[in-house]
Amino acid sequence: MIKFGCMVNDAYRFNTVLRKSAIPGEVHYIINPESATRGLNKLLEMVNPEDIIVLAHQDVYFRNGWYNQMYNQMRKLPDDWGVAGVVGKDLDGNICGKIRDMRIVEPITSDHDLPHEVGCLDECVLIVRGSFRFDEGLDGFDLYGTLAVLQSWKEGKKAYVIDAPCEHYCMRPFTWHPGKDFERRYKYLLKTYPGMPIDSTVFYKKPNNEEVL
Repeated sequence: MIKFGCMVNDAYRFNTVLRKSAIPGEVHYIINPESATRGLNKLLEMVNPEDIIVLAHQDVYFRNGWYNQMYNQMRKLPDDWGVAGVVGKDLDGNICGKIRDMRIVEPITSDHDLPHEVGCLDECVLIVRGSFRFDEGLDGFDLYGTLAVLQSWKEGKKAYVIDAPCEHYCMRPFTWHPGKDFERRYKYLLKTYPGMPIDSTVFYKKPNNEEVL
């Protein structure tokens, strides 16, 4: 079965955006978790190991038809998939996928044939098996989409972007940029997953692992 989960820190956004989506069933949710990885793991404990769970931000909206499109796209994935999403960056560091960022008029799109293997995923929508567990050594609420890819690689699996565009009513201003906490978490990933390329949709270009933010 495919289920939905969300971490909530703004009940109004959750109730007026994600909960209004045209998706079957209820959305499992957790309020104000200590960190993203701990909160997501608690959500995953709410479903069966054989389930697939769509972990979405509270400000993501899925229109009519999205569920069927996502379902059909997931059926196209090879057995080696570990995590999937709707937008990320390919292995060369180029944006991959389709999404409507509601802060801008034009949709974000790429020319990739989807589904497509990627090197990182944006956290707005992550799709994993119910048996997946996030590395709780990563604190805060940054880079857990990248973490899911790294963990999949470590298990011999791959990450994919599927063709399932949705709407993201993001409120983070375009002036936001990574701070010291983000840098510390990035270095945690470097140390914990040595030899693996670490990318994020936050970066304009693919970083060199030897670079310091």
